[in-house]
This record gives sequence, structure tokens and C-alpha cells, in this order.
Amino acid sequence: MKEDELLKSEISTGEGIIRYLKELGVSKVFGIPDGHTLALYDGMLKTEGIDHILCNDERTAAFAADAYARVTHSIGVCDAGAAGAMNFPIALAEAKGFGSPMLALIGVVKSEDKLRNVPHDIDIAGVLKPLTKSTQEIYRSEHVPRFLKYSIRKAMNGKEGPTALIIPEDILQSKELSINEFIPKYHHRSCEEKCGIAPSISEINDAVDLIREAEQPALFVGSQAISSGAFEEVKQLSQLLCAPVFSTISGKGIMISNESSNYFGTIGLFGEKPNHTFIRKSTDLLILVGNRMTEDDTANFKIPPPKVKIIQIDLEPGEIGLNFPAMGVIGDSKIALDLIIEGIKLLGFTKRQNAKELLDTRFESLTKLRAKHVKFNQKDERSWMTNIPLKPQRVLFALSKAMGAEDYLVTDASASSRWIGPYFPVKMIGRRIITPRGVGPTGFGLGALIGTKIAIDETFASKNRPKVVLLTGDGGFMNGGLSDLETIQRLKLDCTIVILNNQTLGFIKFGQAMMYKQRYYHTDRPKSPFVQIAESFGATGTEITSLEELDTLLPKIINTKGFHVLDIQTDPKELLPPNFY
Repeated sequence: MKEDELLKSEISTGEGIIRYLKELGVSKVFGIPDGHTLALYDGMLKTEGIDHILCNDERTAAFAADAYARVTHSIGVCDAGAAGAMNFPIALAEAKGFGSPMLALIGVVKSEDKLRNVPHDIDIAGVLKPLTKSTQEIYRSEHVPRFLKYSIRKAMNGKEGPTALIIPEDILQSKELSINEFIPKYHHRSCEEKCGIAPSISEINDAVDLIREAEQPALFVGSQAISSGAFEEVKQLSQLLCAPVFSTISGKGIMISNESSNYFGTIGLFGEKPNHTFIRKSTDLLILVGNRMTEDDTANFKIPPPKVKIIQIDLEPGEIGLNFPAMGVIGDSKIALDLIIEGIKLLGFTKRQNAKELLDTRFESLTKLRAKHVKFNQKDERSWMTNIPLKPQRVLFALSKAMGAEDYLVTDASASSRWIGPYFPVKMIGRRIITPRGVGPTGFGLGALIGTKIAIDETFASKNRPKVVLLTGDGGFMNGGLSDLETIQRLKLDCTIVILNNQTLGFIKFGQAMMYKQRYYHTDRPKSPFVQIAESFGATGTEITSLEELDTLLPKIINTKGFHVLDIQTDPKELLPPNFY
């Protein structure tokens, strides 16, 4: 059959969707087969170049698609049937809060069976619309290509996020359209991949003007800056202004922390004390770059203090000034910073006559801040370096030493994701930490580990693949869909799971201690047999209780190929990182 004749041949809508995704470069779909989605699976079977990753829990599939999107900077795709899609909401909420581009394909009952008491006739759209950028129901085959294109562009542009397409079984099975209808006539790469939004020149001019009036500006960077690739721009602006750079937990990776860098680590509930002191006492202008200023990021909205002026760069207009009065710059972080840098270079970094003196003063402030970090860290380390039971800080110390600059750390939510703020330094720019800071769902870790590892295996040559480690707590691990340990083993994924096992639900118990006068209830856990659980799924399981075991076994196991689970017994009294705000 000639090519033009082939393009005119009719195919099922399910196969057409898969062909369209392949044309856009999608190579992985995460999900679980369902009676309503069989046409999609038949399409994947017929289409070379798209692999389906079979999971055992729809939450895992959606979390995996989210992490895959974060690592590859492309869209993550997951699928489910009507009932299975009811496991999607928490994962889609996380993706929307964080800004991960995802497409959820959901097969539902046949059009003719709506409102006929057919099992699985569920109002999926009503559930998912508040949790996505767009949720569309399709009831005509000819609408599918248009809605598919819209959903992908919606997911990838503006602040990235999840979209969902809900398609009845009969529409997926129908053969009313030709292959040609699903082959894009024009590849609008800027829209299908990502279209950077430039802010208005008036906003840039206002920002430059405010920066030039400042005595001591500082940058506070969030995850959007990493998504936009604003690494060089953040570095350039901080150097031009001699300004320190701080970040949220999910903004870690915007710069490397060393003696020649202006990056000083995190701010927020579990940020670093010298940074909070600097913001309160030395900063008069805070430049927010792709930073939502959440409760965690601002230490319960206490940082920055009211006297500090704010410039807020964000893709989402509604975020500007939401929690703190701010002068807004609406647009892509990389583009906005580039324009601001251009303005600073043209007009100078300050309006004052004593520019050299001001620059010297700022340099001295940064030197003092760096010295305070050294002194604080030396004192802090004495409280956990040699303690038994092992402190989580000590585990992070050993983990950081064992992992290379290119390696990826995945975390679960709750306590485990907080420890990485002050205690896990990033050694390379880029998103090397995959952590759930959108809405913070416990159980994120296992799916995110799978998605991250699959993305890495697809991206890197086999000899140069970075290692992938999941850091989780015992409560988070039990809430993470343990059935998908089988998925890791089946796919022969080379990865390590590190469990901070304090036999408590640490974050919740901390709340009971602080707010309810230590009236503890249902926050202590039994000692789960994680070694045996790991081994039953084909992993190697190891329990660690001593400093010697931590320093010898942890690096050895992480650097040994295969699937490993480390059950590290930690101090049940060390619930969360110290609060220094």
C-alpha cells in the first residue's frame, strides 16, 4: 500500500491517539489496562516506539508520569479506566501544584450507557476538573484530534500542569477517522513542547528601577526557575548585584553551593538559620523567581518581614502578591531575568553615586554570611555526627557522600522531603531532586522512583547512567503502594530505596507534640519487616543500625547494580529538622 493510501486508511480512535502521541515524541505511557481502554492498548501494541509501563496501582502510574515529566522536561502520560481513575486525584493535584506537564487518558463507559446504572458510570470530570488545568469529555470521534492537541498544549504552556481526556469506550473503538487525521500537519514545537511567555516591558522597567534603588537585594528561587532553565540568568543577576541566592526545597539545583558561588541554601520552615537572619536584618529587596511562597517556603508566612520590598516573577498572574505585597513580573523566569539583566547592564546596578563602595559593602555581607554558615554547620554537626540511635541528618550526610553529582535523589512527602532542605547539598545544576512539593502527598516516592529511573534509562547511555535513590520514611513507604515493588523488579530497574525508619509518623507526631501538648495518638508504628518485604519482591534487603554499617554498607550498596532496600533505624525522637526561623 502506498504511503498516501496508508494515511487515508481508517484506524480506531484509540490507535489514532497513540499515533499522535508518537508523532510528538512521547515514548512512554504509565498505567493499568481496563475494559474501557482496550482500544488504547491495541493501539500501543500496533505502534512501534511507544512502550507501556504496567504498574499495579493507578497512583503509582500517575506519580511515575509526573516524575518522568520532571526529568525529561516533556509531557508525562498515564492511563486508567473509569474506576481506576479515581486513584488519580492526589497525583494530579501534586502535578498541578508543582507544575508538571501531564496527560491523563481515561476510558469510561460507552456513550449509550450513561445514566443506565452501568458499573463504572462515574462523574470523573466532576472529580478531576478542580485538580487539572483542563479536563475534557469527548463524545464525538472527530473531536478527538482537536481536544488531544488542546490538552497537550494546555499542559505544556503557561505554568505547566496536568490535563485529562475522558473518552467513552465506543469512541475509542470507533473507526470513523483515517490515520491522516491524527498526524499533525504542522509541528508547532513552541506550543507542543513549551512556549516561553515574555513579560511586558513596563513590568521589566519597574523591576529594574526597584532593583537599582535597593541597598541589599537577594534572590529567592523556586521550582519554576529550574523548569524554565534560568540557571545562567540567576547566576548572572546575583553576580551583577552581588546578591545572595536562596531557594525553596524544590528550587535546589538552581546553583551549586561552594565558596565561589552566591548560593546559600534554603529558606523556610526547614531552611538554614543564617539565611533567615540575613533576610530579616540585611535584605531590603527580595526578588522572587518562580516561587509560590507557600507556608513551607516562608516559615508559616513569617519570612520575609513586612519591611522587605518584593519583586515577584511568575508565570501565573494569580500568584503575584497572593501572600505578600509584591511588584509583579508576569512571565517565564528565564526570559524575565534576561530582560532585567539587560536593563541593569544598560543603566547600572544602582542609582547611587558611590557604586564601588556599595558593591564592597555587599561583598562583605556575603563573606560574613558564608562565615556564619561555616560556624553554624560546625556547631550543628556536633549534635548528630556520632549519635546512636542514628540521626536522620547523619543518614543524609552519608547519602550525600555516596552519591555523585549527576545522581538523582527522589523523596517521599512528609518528614523525608524536609530533611533534604538543609542536609542534602546539590552538586550539579539542574533538577537532581524529585520531591513532592506541589501538595505533598505521602506515597509519591515509589511511583516517582519508577518514573525517574525510566526517564534516566531512556536519556543516558547504559555506561553513564546516574544512580537513583529514593529517600522515604517507614510510614510513607507503607503508604506508597508496596505492590509496585514488583514493578521495579519486573522491569529490572537499578535503584536503591533508603528508609528512615523511626517507627513513627514523624511529621504528624511533631504536630501532636507542638500543638497538642504531646498527646500522642496513632502516630507510633510497629517495626515493619522491610528487609523481608524487600526480599519477597526480589530485592536485596539490608538493615542498618550503627555508624559503621551506615558508612560502609550504604555507599557499597548504592554503588552495586540491582534493586536494593536499606532499612535504616533512626532516632524516634528526631522527628523533623530543627526550625530556625
